[in-house]
Amino acid sequence: MIIFLFGMEDIGFEKKKFVEVAIGLPIDKTFYYEIPPDFETRLMLGSRVLVPFRGRKVTGYAIAFPPDLTDYPKSYRPKPISDILDERPLFDDQMLAFYRWISDYYLYPLGQVIRGGLPPGINLESQRLLSITPKGRDFLESGKLAQEERKIVKFIADHGEMALARTAKQFPHWRIYSLEEAGIIQVDHGLKDVRVKPKREKVIKYRGKDETEDFILSPKGKEVLAFIREVGEISHTSLRSEFKGASRIVKRLEEKGFVSIELREVYRDPLSHLITGEDVRPELTPKQIKALETIDKGIDSLQFSPFLLYGITGSGKTEIYLRAIERVVEMGREALVLVPEISLTPQLIGQFLKRFGGRVAMLHSGLSRGERYDEWRRIRDGNVDIVAGARSAIFAPLERLGMIIVDEEHETSYKQEEKLKYNARDLAVVRAKMCDAVLILGSATPSLEAYHNAMVEKFRLLKLDERIEGKPLPSVEIVDMRREKGRGIILSEKLRNALAENVAIGRQSLLFLNRRGFANFIQCPDCGFVFKCPNCSVSLTHHFRVKKLLCHYCNYAIIVPDLCPNCEGYRIRSFGIGTEGVEEEVSRMFPQATIDRMDRDTTKAKRSHQRILKKVKSGGTDILVGTQMIAKGHDFPNVTLVGVICADFSLNFPDFRSSERTFQLLTQVAGRAGRGINPGKVIIQTFNPHHYSVQMAREQDFSKFYQEEARFRKELSYPPFSRLINFRIEGTSQKRSIRAAEEIGEWGRRLLKERPYLRGIEILGPSPAPLVKLKGKHRYQMLVKGKRAHPLHRFVEELAEEMNKRWIGSGINLSIDVDPISVM
Repeated sequence: MIIFLFGMEDIGFEKKKFVEVAIGLPIDKTFYYEIPPDFETRLMLGSRVLVPFRGRKVTGYAIAFPPDLTDYPKSYRPKPISDILDERPLFDDQMLAFYRWISDYYLYPLGQVIRGGLPPGINLESQRLLSITPKGRDFLESGKLAQEERKIVKFIADHGEMALARTAKQFPHWRIYSLEEAGIIQVDHGLKDVRVKPKREKVIKYRGKDETEDFILSPKGKEVLAFIREVGEISHTSLRSEFKGASRIVKRLEEKGFVSIELREVYRDPLSHLITGEDVRPELTPKQIKALETIDKGIDSLQFSPFLLYGITGSGKTEIYLRAIERVVEMGREALVLVPEISLTPQLIGQFLKRFGGRVAMLHSGLSRGERYDEWRRIRDGNVDIVAGARSAIFAPLERLGMIIVDEEHETSYKQEEKLKYNARDLAVVRAKMCDAVLILGSATPSLEAYHNAMVEKFRLLKLDERIEGKPLPSVEIVDMRREKGRGIILSEKLRNALAENVAIGRQSLLFLNRRGFANFIQCPDCGFVFKCPNCSVSLTHHFRVKKLLCHYCNYAIIVPDLCPNCEGYRIRSFGIGTEGVEEEVSRMFPQATIDRMDRDTTKAKRSHQRILKKVKSGGTDILVGTQMIAKGHDFPNVTLVGVICADFSLNFPDFRSSERTFQLLTQVAGRAGRGINPGKVIIQTFNPHHYSVQMAREQDFSKFYQEEARFRKELSYPPFSRLINFRIEGTSQKRSIRAAEEIGEWGRRLLKERPYLRGIEILGPSPAPLVKLKGKHRYQMLVKGKRAHPLHRFVEELAEEMNKRWIGSGINLSIDVDPISVM
């Protein structure tokens, strides 16, 4: 026998000496580390590593293996990685390319992009740990410490080691730090394991043994054993639901050898509560058939094929999604479906489960950390064909991606406003292109950007301009609230009468108002004092049921006072209206009706969305009052009346997109009416009845609206005819914030003069943000416009680098929003 011994180099493996690591911290650069010999064969691209960084251990991501470090001096020796946290990579080359694109385009650190794309709860977190020094132990034992200091030192000593964060909850910060300065305690960096663990449950298995004469079972024990024998094995949880007191019986059965108990890993299933019925495959209309045939050609081409599916409300877009996905799955590829609201995800998932069975996963922030982790693992392991979810689902680890569908593509909720400010709709275009996948953007009211791309033939336009089964669009009436008699009227006479008629004949109604709370604000009529948030430049909203004034931005809250804090007057009054106030008023008008409300206040509990929607679908709700949550994608066959309480809220926003948002909201909420056998009616209350967005929503004429709005945007060079980037300067000091804003404006204009290649870029501002104070921070902003992305990004990178040099560590934060949806 001959044994051949090969080194790694001899069989085509390169020896890995160094690894490039992206750290999940707000740092724009990546770092090189040495790979210890023991880790050479284990470390793979896409794995997490534990690395030393600035005196502590942090989680990083292996993104490349450079053969050498030629750009560094020969004397340079990088630190070795401390550990490998994954035996299997968390992302592949394709996902890494996607992460890099996001980092470059949105000007955001790569490590934080990767961290945001992975499920929460998989990283180790760095923490500061307190321990007693020898000097401190001596002082504690000899009684040399004052009473308060002794309490702190003894608390730490009793635990051996204690997290600073936990200690600071019980004792003042300054006392802890004074003990550190005195050398009594020391602060070290450690790791906190907050990772989600796989769920395990007990499984009971029958061992083939039956009752014997020396061990006689009770009647209940015989019944339980017979059941286990019949099924072979069953989870402990399921058995307890079948038999009361099963735990005690199973323990005895195990002791006598009738059954065995083992721990087995199980997935947390967020879909288990969904009830699925029979799948109904409706007959397609000629226009649906034509659209589907065009999409099928794109699927068969195995190339990037982008479509804009413009279909009026109730035209059957969902069935096209289902048929297209069916074809993709038959070809051995996977589909990703994005929806704008968490409340829509279970509804869509239910349809997918009926059509495709269990190879469906759901991803959104409403799931528990454990559920999201398990769904993510199911996707990564190739156990699903279809993923549906809100915007974060764009990061789903699908390796055979063949189709991405973005339902209601116009929705602003696809844009993340915190930290990494990405737009999931735009990322869907990028990812589909990278994967040679089909892209379908669906909407009854397309965004101007998507429709413009269809007009210039970047997307293929598909139209569905008729409702299925020939159902008519609802009739729309506009009520001019300026002509209504009486002050502070919530419901016009026309809307009151329509509601009364609907309640009387047993049909359902929706009332839409895009503002939650009981009233907009509370004011003292004697001195004019308005209760405002001390952290934000907004008035506090009155929430009647909890008897509080709340800030909807920072969650600051106070109890509603009896007296004015300014003049001690007792006549303080509520002004304006929110969904809670509408619910109260409608309940008073129609005491015989069942009235429910759907907004952020009523949907905080898990699965509360589903409970409210299920009640509406089953006919248990007569009138549903809600915010934009009720305007999107729901199909309520018995809803025949939709009332818009005030169309002017979105219209009066200080934003160039306000007309577009108003048209979209009015058209979408109107589309909830008349989707069953009975025709629908919509009543829109407004103080601006002649505004073109309101008039064209009444006519439900998107093409006409696009022409009018596009003319306005083109004149002012706003998207889609230019690109926007918003610089936001925030700081706790108003004086420093103003100075930083002035400097960024001065430096930006100087750059434009000095760099000829930046010609065509325009600066607007800096100026105070519409919300000039938010969560205790003073806010200023500067908008930058340009027609070409590359020079615009170069300008922003140079400007951001200079500003960070000047203001880093001064309490000023600079955030960059590429393609902002809102400039609030």
